[in-house]
Amino acid sequence: MSETAPLRRINETKQMSDVAMKDGLSLGDRQSIRTAPARPPSGIFSGAGDSGVWPGQATNSAVAFITPMTAVFILVWYVTGALTNSTSKQTLNQFKGAKPFLSLTLMQHIMAVVGGNFAIRVLRIKPYKSLPPEAHSWGFYRLLLVYSLGFCLTNGSFGAVNASFVDTIKAGEPIATVGLTLLFLSDESVPLIVFLSLLPIVAGVGISSLSDTSFNFLGFAMAMGSNLCFSARSICAKLLRSSLGKSMDNANLFVHVNAYGAMILLPLVLYFEGPVLITILKGGGNPAKLFLMNGIFYYLNNQMNFLVLEKVDAVTHGLINCGRRVANILFAIVWFRIPINFYNGVGITLALFGAFCYMQAKQISSRAKAAPPQFPPKASVKSM
Repeated sequence: MSETAPLRRINETKQMSDVAMKDGLSLGDRQSIRTAPARPPSGIFSGAGDSGVWPGQATNSAVAFITPMTAVFILVWYVTGALTNSTSKQTLNQFKGAKPFLSLTLMQHIMAVVGGNFAIRVLRIKPYKSLPPEAHSWGFYRLLLVYSLGFCLTNGSFGAVNASFVDTIKAGEPIATVGLTLLFLSDESVPLIVFLSLLPIVAGVGISSLSDTSFNFLGFAMAMGSNLCFSARSICAKLLRSSLGKSMDNANLFVHVNAYGAMILLPLVLYFEGPVLITILKGGGNPAKLFLMNGIFYYLNNQMNFLVLEKVDAVTHGLINCGRRVANILFAIVWFRIPINFYNGVGITLALFGAFCYMQAKQISSRAKAAPPQFPPKASVKSM
């Protein structure tokens, strides 16, 4: 080893220490930043998260284990997710003829705003952040539109077909994501392994559609439409360049999106379902209680999603979310006593297996993109 090597290390350490002090960071923090692994490239198929991840909020840092508190968050996330879907179906079953799914979505948005503000302003789970002026752009309103429309279509499908069938169709969201990516993101390549992972999803959704006793085209179209909307949310988030994610956390962004969504939905609800909504509010009873409970479960489900996302890496979050979809389907089958025949069971299994394969394919693709290029070793030159 040359004599200048120790001097070079001392000089590098001194320079790093000077920069750290200037930026207000400790030397240990600066060293951890320098040695941190490179973040995977941004893209629809980078990482293993799903459309539930807001722009700029997915974390790729791994964790060694799930803490007991995180396990509690996951359990509550599972329970509230199953109860949100089941009470959506149960609420809409209270009405004969046209189902007030727009009113149900409005209640979900309102309860998210109330619950979110309570958690931020009273419980202080996060510092409150107002929506920045640059957020008022076409990109943000486009994201807002597909978000609210996606939940309207989801609730509409719950009013038309079995809850378990809706969750099975929702497992087909990757199909919509790939389709929209090919149409609108010309610079985003779709790896072959991602294409192959769609095959069991397509087969599973097709078999379930043919074998489900509650199948009708309207319910199927609404569920697939919600997939398009939630996939479009991922596309819109990428086009937004994650500007909101850098200046705002999940909890605050969720409150603002639901507040604006409620303002958009209110005139539509009054126009299309005004008499029904007034009857619900005046009459009270079971429909009003179910509306309120569904809104609370909707908020808690999303809040737990954010809390889990902050505690685990993107891959773990994707795995947990796959398990959550399985739990939703099983809960709906038991809760509503839905008869499941052999073909229906095969379809559900294939769709869920395909969703898992899709997540794994995204992870493999992300690793391949993040891998540093391999250069041939330089020939060593011997000193004279």
